[in-house]
Amino acid sequence: MIKITRCPISGSNRSVKYLDLGDVPLVNNLCETREESLTIERFPLAIQLFPASNFTCLTEIVDKGKLFETYLYYSGINKPYLAHCSRMYDYLGDFVDLHENDYVVDVGGNDGSLLKEFRKKNPKLVYVNVDGSHSFLEVNTAAGIQYVNEYFSEETDLKFKARVITSTNVFQHTEPMRSFVKGIYRNLSEDGVWCLEFPYFITTLVNFNYDQVYHEHVYYFLLQNIIDITEQEGLKVVNTSFYDMHAGTLRVIIAKQSSSRQPDHTIDQFLEMEKIINEDYCLDWGKRTYEKMVEYKRFLTDLVSEGKKIACFGAAGKGCVFLNSCEIDHMIIDYIIDDTPLKQGKYMPGTGIQVVSREYLDTHKVDYILILAHNFKDYIIESMRPQFDGKFLVMYPDIQVI
Repeated sequence: MIKITRCPISGSNRSVKYLDLGDVPLVNNLCETREESLTIERFPLAIQLFPASNFTCLTEIVDKGKLFETYLYYSGINKPYLAHCSRMYDYLGDFVDLHENDYVVDVGGNDGSLLKEFRKKNPKLVYVNVDGSHSFLEVNTAAGIQYVNEYFSEETDLKFKARVITSTNVFQHTEPMRSFVKGIYRNLSEDGVWCLEFPYFITTLVNFNYDQVYHEHVYYFLLQNIIDITEQEGLKVVNTSFYDMHAGTLRVIIAKQSSSRQPDHTIDQFLEMEKIINEDYCLDWGKRTYEKMVEYKRFLTDLVSEGKKIACFGAAGKGCVFLNSCEIDHMIIDYIIDDTPLKQGKYMPGTGIQVVSREYLDTHKVDYILILAHNFKDYIIESMRPQFDGKFLVMYPDIQVI
């Protein structure tokens, strides 16, 4: 592992660690057996604040080859995300006029779901997915999407200039950050836009969604952080908007500084909210998070001691963080339901809990379903109601029994 000792925005080497989750497995590396799950390698997981720039990141990082070489998350499983992508295409129409054969690039585009939704709106554009995982080559090629299998950086040379570059829920994964931004500048046309989306750290803090902290997420952004790093690299933020996706997502529209587009009125409201974030706030947040973790485990173990059976929904990264940090394993949770076929039959790292399909619930009844993928709780509850008449649990920001 490599320690992060200097702020990538300000260059300051003064940092304050304010949440340490101990040693946690790589959350997306599901296991073949219970034994493998319980003995899997773990890595330190903690975050720090650089007060000079009010920027939060991990204290140390894992080699990206271990993180992303094999990746089992398929965006297309997530129906609300597909609808979100379809609406994004319309939103971008306010910032760029797209013409036949213009290039649209999605960085970290996974199985190509975003670009497929865009193509439904406009089939005459050229769509390119730049992604570091080998896992999605075939599915993109079959869909007619050009697939560039590499980690996007300043070295990326696409041989064309893109009118639109999108990166949804990926920039926080990308180390080194500055090289990524340089790559955007290099491959973006003079009148193009970069549509950047990431989990907004304000909502992570306010809702105590500490399960957003895992090894893939190197950086935890405020809007001011994005403004600072893009301005340093010849770009500018011109528009911002907020969405409920991924427990609170900020969308930022970015153009080259030479562009005629100017920052609009949407930016100041977010910067005003961010004034509450400082060193004292973060230290207090970390302390309260530890207290909540103790409360979560006590609540679940009390239910089990009363003879109740509990399953989970969503074998996602955030769920793995929650279970491992609270020391919740297969002695407390019976199984985890997930709709991704490639995950079914495997085991959640560090817990010994098996991942199953929805149909498993028909023959293995439980009293409660704990929604680990809480950012999609409304969709999950609605879709599960026809086959489950028990109660749902959501842990953030406080324990809810639904």
